[in-house]
Amino acid sequence: MRRWRSVLTGRPAISVAMATFNGEAHLAEQLDSLAAQTRPPDQLVVRDDGSEDGTVGILHAFARGARFRVGVLANGTRLGYAQNFMAASRECSGRLVFLADQDDVWGPTKLATVAQQVRRGRPQAVFHDVTLVDGEGARIAPSYYGLLAERGLPPAVAIKGCTMAVTREFLDTWGWPPTTSAVSHDFWVALLATAFDQRTYLTEPLVDHRLHGASTSGWLPDASSREFTVEGDGASDSALLVDLVVKRRRVGTWTKDLLALLDERGDDVDAAASARLREVLRTNRRRHRAARAGSD
Repeated sequence: MRRWRSVLTGRPAISVAMATFNGEAHLAEQLDSLAAQTRPPDQLVVRDDGSEDGTVGILHAFARGARFRVGVLANGTRLGYAQNFMAASRECSGRLVFLADQDDVWGPTKLATVAQQVRRGRPQAVFHDVTLVDGEGARIAPSYYGLLAERGLPPAVAIKGCTMAVTREFLDTWGWPPTTSAVSHDFWVALLATAFDQRTYLTEPLVDHRLHGASTSGWLPDASSREFTVEGDGASDSALLVDLVVKRRRVGTWTKDLLALLDERGDDVDAAASARLREVLRTNRRRHRAARAGSD
């Protein structure tokens, strides 16, 4: 895939990947917030997953008037939430790739603020805080990180895709989950970036993240989300992430796919970090097997 630079600024190009499905209620507001960025994107790629409302029409209307490249991918096979995002992301050519939900509102400095934190030539995933709002835009919590802290959880467990941006070097290192894998794109990025010390945190809320009945990213972990860890037990951030997310129904397939990735690429990146993450994944799998055997 050709990788290009912004013809207007000469800076490394910024791409935004968006996945849509029946999103007409809030999509225009989100697109307007992209257009209002102080540092606009150079490319927006949107893949629609078979919407039956006016979503695609809103996208095409926006594309006609946008001051940056907009690609609308529609009329394809329905892939589901995670694979739809990854299909859009694979079409992005920028040196820095953002993920956008269809129903949030971005603060005007989001792209500029995150881009300033990128270290040239290094695999990196940048995560930022968000404000949580309800379906009507009313504030639920001013800070997602703050809410997690109240629940005894660190920012590392904040894995919402709308809060992350990944460098081209990160994608060249790790890629996305294979199309045959059930591992979600946001967990893939968060776990690998955390385990291999490639994760940067920004404490500034840069998005109004909408939580409502139709949202696919509404998970808000708390103490009850823990399976085998407890607050203060010294578990690493990677171990906590795995404990919170890789549950019984996922443990077999997700662990297999992640271990295969570590065998293929992990040791070349950082053998010690790869070994630690292998042990975290295998320990979690053993614990689930033991718990299942005990319940039979």
